[in-house]
Amino acid sequence: MMLDPETHFICQLAIEAGRRILSSTSQPSRMVSYKPDGEPVTDADRAINTFLVTELQRRFPDDLVVSEEAEDDDARRRATAHRVWFVDPIDGTREFIAGNGEFSVMVGLCVEGCPVMGVVHQPTTGKTWYANAQGAWLAQGNTCQPLRVSSVNCIHDMTLAVSRSHRNRYLTAAAQRLGIQKEIVSGSGGLKIGLLVEQRADLFISASTRSKLWDTAGPEAILRAAGGVLTDFQGRPLDYRQPDLHHQAGLVASNGLQHAAIIAKIHDLFPPT
Repeated sequence: MMLDPETHFICQLAIEAGRRILSSTSQPSRMVSYKPDGEPVTDADRAINTFLVTELQRRFPDDLVVSEEAEDDDARRRATAHRVWFVDPIDGTREFIAGNGEFSVMVGLCVEGCPVMGVVHQPTTGKTWYANAQGAWLAQGNTCQPLRVSSVNCIHDMTLAVSRSHRNRYLTAAAQRLGIQKEIVSGSGGLKIGLLVEQRADLFISASTRSKLWDTAGPEAILRAAGGVLTDFQGRPLDYRQPDLHHQAGLVASNGLQHAAIIAKIHDLFPPT
């Protein structure tokens, strides 16, 4: 399909970032250091972050760009800016280090605090999930298909997408309460949202405070455009203008059909009291 210039630019930017990740196969690109919160970071994370931020600032000089590997975050400006880009250069750094391919490049645009455009690109498969005001699509090679979440209406029949690296007892308790029987494991939050919009999963739960605004902005735009819903454990919409970069109350993403019922069953599990 024909893309508007802005969406086309972001898709091509993410694809180029993915190409650069795959081409940086030398050992230094995967040399690991650790952030204060214990999360790993590689030279490739920093290099791709610089590339993406530089190109976004060049193309959209009046917009604010917030990225994972930047040292500062202007919370006051982010709370009032009309347009804010959120960048995660390598979502799933642990998977990138492990070499299992379950990582992605993610870019999302919020206008007045609402995610309106998103791109998630998986370099190892060439898959690009993207969305704008016209809808959501998956591009791979020469094919492009529209995306729509599943129509599974019974919680017990839903397939739960779970993290490969961050599963904990709160998530286990949530799955038990919901009577979930089927799970699919993946790295990268963006790839798990990809599972929902491809109808390979119906539900994604993150019972963690590790997720930040750049982890969800792009994926949420895609999920919403495909008919899904993303909230915290209390059923509240995610706030991209909040002072804190972290999603302190976890994440619940679904096809939307039983979202309120899901929240009612698990809302007291996280954050723990």
